[in-house]
Amino acid sequence: MVREMKVAKDGIRSIVKIGYDGRVHKTFRGTGKEDRFANEVRVLQVLETRGCEFVPRLLDSDEVSLTITTTNCGSPVESLSDEKARALFQSLKDEYGVIHDDPYSRNVTYNGTTGHFCIIDFELAKVVDDPNDPSLNQVATRTLDWCGLTREGRRKKGNQDALSVFAAEGGTGKELDLCGDRSIDQTGLIFAVSDGMGGPGGGDVASNLVVRELHRFLPAMMGDFQGSADPVALLEAAIESLHDYVNRIASRNEKLKDMGATVVCGLFFRTEVHFAHVGDSRLYRYRDDELVQLTFDHSYVGKMYHSGQINEREARMHPQRNILAQAIGGQCARVHPQVGHSVLKPDDWFMICSDGVIDGLWNKNIAEVFRRGTEKKSSAKVVAERLLKWSLAEAGKDDSTLFVVKVI
Repeated sequence: MVREMKVAKDGIRSIVKIGYDGRVHKTFRGTGKEDRFANEVRVLQVLETRGCEFVPRLLDSDEVSLTITTTNCGSPVESLSDEKARALFQSLKDEYGVIHDDPYSRNVTYNGTTGHFCIIDFELAKVVDDPNDPSLNQVATRTLDWCGLTREGRRKKGNQDALSVFAAEGGTGKELDLCGDRSIDQTGLIFAVSDGMGGPGGGDVASNLVVRELHRFLPAMMGDFQGSADPVALLEAAIESLHDYVNRIASRNEKLKDMGATVVCGLFFRTEVHFAHVGDSRLYRYRDDELVQLTFDHSYVGKMYHSGQINEREARMHPQRNILAQAIGGQCARVHPQVGHSVLKPDDWFMICSDGVIDGLWNKNIAEVFRRGTEKKSSAKVVAERLLKWSLAEAGKDDSTLFVVKVI
């Protein structure tokens, strides 16, 4: 049975349909359809190259049928003040050099999952920057250099952390080497770290279940990581399914009833990383000499730190710092993953890690290693080894696991 696409708009200049996978398919028609098709393709490519986050991502274009396929940016806004609409379109012009031909709320959508507004319909938009700007003549490309490392802590025998990097082929996960490099222009990569809990055996089982089952859930939902309509929403759904699965496994074995785990994962594809996490494993980004923690611990202490009520030192010394409000499994009724995304820029560094790494590294230490790595043009493996060595020298009681990812 072939699923019919939903018609979202049927106008003189185009017909817009929403596929069963959520992707948006816009077919141009009417006077000047070839020119309008080519212009929208070009404008969307320029905006992606320049790192604009509040426009659709072009996933495919067909010159024969004059159809473009893009990500889904949500539903038309029900109410948006003229002031907010003007600010959004002005930002499009001032920051990204594109003038929209119809700068009104009818061309703005809202994504409830991410909480972001998005500008759509660029068939008559104009790029006003210097024609010698290279972003006008090239499609954004990215290659990743990465390395994953893990070490058993001194406090107990056995490593209850787990890590994995994988792609997807034919709807199934394909495990990759923990250190490597690869283009993400055509297909994305998932990096995942999990920290188990629940006593001897239970924590190890939980963390390995998390990274193993991500191989199954994510490719089944996203296909071959070649661009999805709403990757953040799919990551969130996958994490929620993963939580239910781990709880079911735990309920069947008395020895595993308390097992649980954290998870942090990032999907890197073309010019963006989409991420989701539960617990206190973390994702950091280093860019232009600034370190940013993109995820925030699901704990009372993490909430206070995120809101600015306490500083880094107070958070690290707080007696409740290791008490989590939610985890994958662990008899937690429901999870509410933190999800988000970030545009990738050349020379960006990312660290995905368990809390054992953070025990031995302050933010200033992490930034210093990345700063040196940038200056010396070091590989991801060299930087990962430096970070782990420094962390183990300062702490090392807990299992320590990390991925370092460099955007080339």
